[in-house]
Amino acid sequence: MQVQLLRSLAATALLAVGEAAALQKVNYGAFTQTATYSVANQLGFFTVYGLNVSYLQVPNSTYGYAQLLNGGYDIMTGTIDNAVNLRFNSNSNLTVTGQLDQAPELAIASIANITSIPDLKGLALMVDSPVSGYAYILRKVLSLYGLYLENSDYTFQVVGATPLRYADLVAGQLPNGSAVYATILTYPYTSEAGVVAEAQRPNILARVSDFIQPLTSSAFTARNEALVNGTQRALIRTFMAAMYSANQFLADPAQANCSIAAIARQANITAVAAASAYKSAIDPLTGETSSPGGNFTVSRQGVLNVIDVRSQFGGFAQVPDGFNFAEAILPGAGKLIDYSVRDEALNATVLYCPTSC
Repeated sequence: MQVQLLRSLAATALLAVGEAAALQKVNYGAFTQTATYSVANQLGFFTVYGLNVSYLQVPNSTYGYAQLLNGGYDIMTGTIDNAVNLRFNSNSNLTVTGQLDQAPELAIASIANITSIPDLKGLALMVDSPVSGYAYILRKVLSLYGLYLENSDYTFQVVGATPLRYADLVAGQLPNGSAVYATILTYPYTSEAGVVAEAQRPNILARVSDFIQPLTSSAFTARNEALVNGTQRALIRTFMAAMYSANQFLADPAQANCSIAAIARQANITAVAAASAYKSAIDPLTGETSSPGGNFTVSRQGVLNVIDVRSQFGGFAQVPDGFNFAEAILPGAGKLIDYSVRDEALNATVLYCPTSC
């Protein structure tokens, strides 16, 4: 009771500060509205931390990371494979500040009349980009069934981010009328697919967690220049503190109903789909509350698995032979993974508990 009272008092004080001063604008780029973001946005966590967060939908990985690097996004969440690729192949100035999830609901899904992975032979499969992390994951899983892109067993159909691919999969075609057959889905679309009318309901052909585990996926990512700029760093720190507070709320079983309601409102999905998505979000192996220590720490093995899959299909063409990936992913200032702003955010976090949801 005393802890709850302290939380409420601290939250009230923070809210008063936020109302007294203009809210700070944050341009947040993301591929999907995660459960943590849904809780933070719908239940007032951002306001409590004095933030006005604009959610900017990333249409595809090429555009998204270009926007991050040119300052269009203050911070973004995207698959860590993209950061690995850009950092090691192109020496791009970006840094992962924490892990959000380990690929909840990552699955290969098809139109209703395709019922197995071997049925995909000879077909075009929708992807964000042929060199994105999920494209390599798709290649890995299909290779275990004897299907190889390099053997022309299937082709790639470049469409864009998961929301676009999901909409086209349910429609059974692209906006131009071209047929579609299968793609890789992520949270919350695998849950949403389960409540689609039967005639259009996608089939889940394979869940990636049955083949690769652990697999680091969504990661907070920022420009190096922003992390050494005092004002921009403070904004990123506050954003991560708000997200961490929301993530702790999401992880609390006593708040399940509020979290489900927030997911349903944010994603505009049914209560049944939201309950399924919530279950995925708190999955101890893949969910948004699964990071080692529960504090946005990146799973080392999860990143090594990302690197291993990309390596198997020639995804490090610009990396010199003998490159030490194991050392390159060790956290530290100026490296691929840098926890310093995350640590500052954890120290600045007040566990806010909304009075209603």
